[in-house]
Order: sequence, then C-alpha cells, then structure tokens
Amino acid sequence: MTRSILTFVCTFLAIVSVAEDTIPLKSKTTQPKQETAASLQPQPYISSLGVFGSSRVNETMLRQALGKELDTWLGKGLKGDETALQMELELAEKAKKKFDFAVADWTVMQFFEPTDLAIHVTLDVVEKADVSKRMPFKSAPKGEFKDPDGLLSSWRQYEEIALDLVEAGAITPDTEKCPAVHCPFGHSHKKLKPFEKIFSEGVKKNEKVLVEILNQNAQMDDRASAAYLLAYLNEPNKVSSLLIPAIKDSEPLVRNNVLRVLGDIAERNKDVVLPSKPFLEALEFPRSSDRSKAVFVVLMMSSGSQQVREDVLKSSVPALLAMLKGNQPDQRDFSHNILRKVSGKDFPVTDYLAWNTWYQKLSKERALTSGKPKESN
Repeated sequence: MTRSILTFVCTFLAIVSVAEDTIPLKSKTTQPKQETAASLQPQPYISSLGVFGSSRVNETMLRQALGKELDTWLGKGLKGDETALQMELELAEKAKKKFDFAVADWTVMQFFEPTDLAIHVTLDVVEKADVSKRMPFKSAPKGEFKDPDGLLSSWRQYEEIALDLVEAGAITPDTEKCPAVHCPFGHSHKKLKPFEKIFSEGVKKNEKVLVEILNQNAQMDDRASAAYLLAYLNEPNKVSSLLIPAIKDSEPLVRNNVLRVLGDIAERNKDVVLPSKPFLEALEFPRSSDRSKAVFVVLMMSSGSQQVREDVLKSSVPALLAMLKGNQPDQRDFSHNILRKVSGKDFPVTDYLAWNTWYQKLSKERALTSGKPKESN
C-alpha cells in the first residue's frame, strides 16, 4: 500500500520470521561489526508502551504488575537476544492472569522510517465480557491439501529472497511495480522476476484449490500464503469476494494478509464496492495487525462513500476513539482522518477530549431524535 508510513509487525527485532508480516530490522545473519559510520546509524528504541482493549488497565498499572521483568524483556528484544521470545510469552501470560483477561498478546511494531527506528509495544487484550464481540472468528479448519504446482513453496522462497533484498537495501517494500492487486515486494529485481510468471500463470490454473486452501487448510502458513497468491488473479472484484470471508480466520497472520490485499484493492480500485460491515467489525479485533489494516481500508472506503461514513457514525466511532487514544501511530492517524471525514470537525489528533465530547453530544442528539414520537397527520 502506498502509505505515508508503512507498518511491519515484529516478533522482536532480529528475532523475526516471514510468517509475521515482517521486515527484519537486523539481518538474520548479522555479525558483530567494527564501529564505523554505518554502525552509527539510528538504532531501534522503545518509543511507547500501551495497553489496548481494556479500560481497567493502563501503562502504569502494567509496569507495576510486570516490574523489572518488563524492562529486561524489552532490553533483550532490542539486542536480538533469542531468550526474549520465551519472556514475551511468559509476561503476556502473567498479565493475563493478573488482570483476568480472556486474551493477552504482545504486539511489537516498527514503521519503515530509515531515519527513526521507533518501536511501539502494545499489550493487546480482550476482556472476558468482550470475547463474542471482538473475536467472532471461524473455527480452525482441519483440511489437508497438496501444494498445487509447488505454489506455496515458491511463495515462501520468494518471500525469503525478497526479505534478504530488503535487508541489503536492494528493493523497497510495497513500492515495486505489481502484476497483481497486491505485491509485497514486486518482481522488478532479477532475483524476483522469475516468480512473476510462476504466480500469474499458476494461480489462474489453481484458483479453485487455492480458495479451498485459504478456507479449509489446517496449516496456518499455507492459508496465509494462499491469500497473497490469490491476489495474482489480478481481478479486484473477484479477489475481494474470495478474501472477505477469511477476514474472520482464527489466526492473526491469515487475517493480516487478507486485510493487506483488501487494503490495496480499496486504495487503488475506487470502482470496487466493498461491504463495510466486515471491516468495521475488524476495527475491534484483538490484534494490532488486524486494526492497522482494517482502519486503513475504512479510511479508503469512507473517502468516497457517504453510506460508509454513516455506517461509521452508527457503529464504529468508539473503536476509532480507542485507536485515537492508543499508542500505535498508524492507527491513531488513520482514525483521526476518518473522524474528520464523518464529523466535519477538525480537532487536532492530540485532542482526544474534544473528539470524545463531540461524540457524546452526537450520541445524545441521535438518541433524542430516535425517541421523538411521530407527528400525526
């Protein structure tokens, strides 16, 4: 997506994998270097820590509950210490038990800003009372499928090569010419060029089985890869109709990939009419990767549709206000832009109080209007 800031989710810096919608911030094989001008470039740092999904717990309470272990984990993550992975799981579980959450997972996000490696850490939580509303996901599928013409294997190879090229500075994600409705890395580079024909021809030949894999395969990675591969059908209306049901996949990686593709369709194909409901629901999904993609789609849709703006006003302003107040910059900025479009107001992005006051007043006015008796003839 051609955005002012491009988001990549990390498991934590050097400890990353392609399966995390990741651009590594350090090489998978980085070796210690002598201190040079290159090594004096900006270094990753923790810019913010927040909690999303609960009105009971804030950053201060979280820090108090986790104590020095939290700082230890963050420090290890910045150094690329592999033991940070186990600490991440343990601290999420500790917070979950301490505050009696149904779900608690860490999201670590860095934005593709070469001169500023700010990292935003969020504990994404779900209150037990909110599970049915915020996690309306399908049951995990159990099907088994063969790899059609090796497309899934080829996709993983393509991603691995592309990530190495990104690390080397040879390509820039999401800026390359794309023969599909979405390409994370394009095919301009000579090492990626051969995959263009493999995907374009192979996906059309194997469309039916790829759709089955997306919806029925037990392997999460295969479902996630199928979402990206189906983009090579290069028919926006068809691709969107095939992917929208998978917005409710049980796994965040699959939802992430699906929403990334749909985001490009919403941005670049204004003639494609997407249903607002699945994306408005996703604004409240439990993971930051869900919300970052969904809020972008809603922004694109609300730009050209009065009906979408009305749908937002009816059901989704609280979700937008929560993101406006949160610590993830992309969600905050996109939410602010949507609120400006649907309200006609121009309060600053930093003035949460003004936005909340506007919404409370609007809610009262709408309640009074809906409660008025009909005039008799």
